[in-house]
Amino acid sequence: MDTPRDAPPLHAVTCEISLADGVGLPDLLPRLDPVGVWLREGQGIVGLGTAASTESSGSQRFGDLAHWWERCRRRIRGAEPPPPLVGVPGCGPTVFTSVTFSSRSSASSLLTLPEVMVGDVGGHRWVTVVGAQEPVDLTETLRRHGLHLDGGRLSLAADPHPSAGPSPETVLREGTRSPAHYLEAVAAGVESIAERRLEKLVLARDVVVSADEPLHAGTVLAHLARSYAGCWTYRAQDVLGTTPEMLVTVRQEKLAARVLAGTVDRSVGPDRARTLLLEDPKQRTEHEIAVQSLLSQLAPVVEVISAQNPPSVLELPNVFHLSTDVTGRLARTSDGRGAEALPAALLVAERAHPTAAVCGTPTATAADLIPTLEELDRGPFAGPVGWIDAAGNADFGIALRGGVLEDSDRSIRLFAGCGIVEGSRPEEELAETWAKMRPMLTALGLEAPADARTDDPGPGEDHSAG
Repeated sequence: MDTPRDAPPLHAVTCEISLADGVGLPDLLPRLDPVGVWLREGQGIVGLGTAASTESSGSQRFGDLAHWWERCRRRIRGAEPPPPLVGVPGCGPTVFTSVTFSSRSSASSLLTLPEVMVGDVGGHRWVTVVGAQEPVDLTETLRRHGLHLDGGRLSLAADPHPSAGPSPETVLREGTRSPAHYLEAVAAGVESIAERRLEKLVLARDVVVSADEPLHAGTVLAHLARSYAGCWTYRAQDVLGTTPEMLVTVRQEKLAARVLAGTVDRSVGPDRARTLLLEDPKQRTEHEIAVQSLLSQLAPVVEVISAQNPPSVLELPNVFHLSTDVTGRLARTSDGRGAEALPAALLVAERAHPTAAVCGTPTATAADLIPTLEELDRGPFAGPVGWIDAAGNADFGIALRGGVLEDSDRSIRLFAGCGIVEGSRPEEELAETWAKMRPMLTALGLEAPADARTDDPGPGEDHSAG
């Protein structure tokens, strides 16, 4: 996977653009074929085509990917955006990444450097094109991806892109294991908790949605970006969805994360929710364990780190979460060439992964038990997903409420998991997995089975991040 030292340089050009009035990035997606997407509240970045990419697997996957991006970044001429875009996170050459949940997964972790990046962040709009030739042919490259730039205004090309058109008919099929198997796994997890082997265990399952022709990822992503604007709609090659959970954000030497643990339904009302979350010893203890776990995991890569105390109550459309914001400053270490450098963003993500919210407590014990009970390769599900720019800024979410495209895009494997604790009931947990799959099912033109529970918590409103 390594880039040869004598690999030819890549060339980048970034320029400011405008979009037609009332047009945002979600509006462009149905007519595009993105390899990378990161959108929230209509803003973010979209990548088209592939200028360079790599894959890795095993226990060294984070380090392998970080090393490749460092080598690739040094090959890019013109990587720094022009004023006033300098310093805008995600501007310029940026890679999209998806890393598997487990080092034992048969799936690959990946990085993709798009040929075209379109960004809309904080009032700044831009396009970046990366190519092997100098000068970069901006007009022709955009045209190949269904875009047209005229006088600084970016628009869709006149000719329809192949991804445009009606969505194909889809059918829902059983996944790796049956629903009955999931019920048995949850029962076994509850038994392990009763035996005091662990306190919490997150168990997942999968289903498959199939079609007779390739699914339109751009259309699916546009639906998710509009319907769940408060979540992060993501794509990294074959991995896509919309997640409520951020793993870690890196802005130069600054680090930020948010711990969500402890949940009550929105129906109880804000006053009652605050009482249940802030004054219930069990809720507070579980939350504190999750906070301390993250602080411990990040300790080796930070110089300073602190957690909000006391926690706050985060209000979402249908739920209240106990929430703690964590902030820190990354520690500089020797780069091996006599200078000091910040840790690579991917190595920071490696320290934060996996969180107790998608694995369990204690995390190591849960991680060992999960594959035995699930009998499922999670692949990228519940792993880090996001982007890293050439300046070292990065956003890593947790790949939830999504799936993986398969069979030349004619099917997508959806995943969902639930936090199992003492007293969990298998049938209720199975129903909750259907609720968590509903955002993707709806975007694909399907509904959950008739016997599934109908009180859909949505992507950001559930009792466990899984």
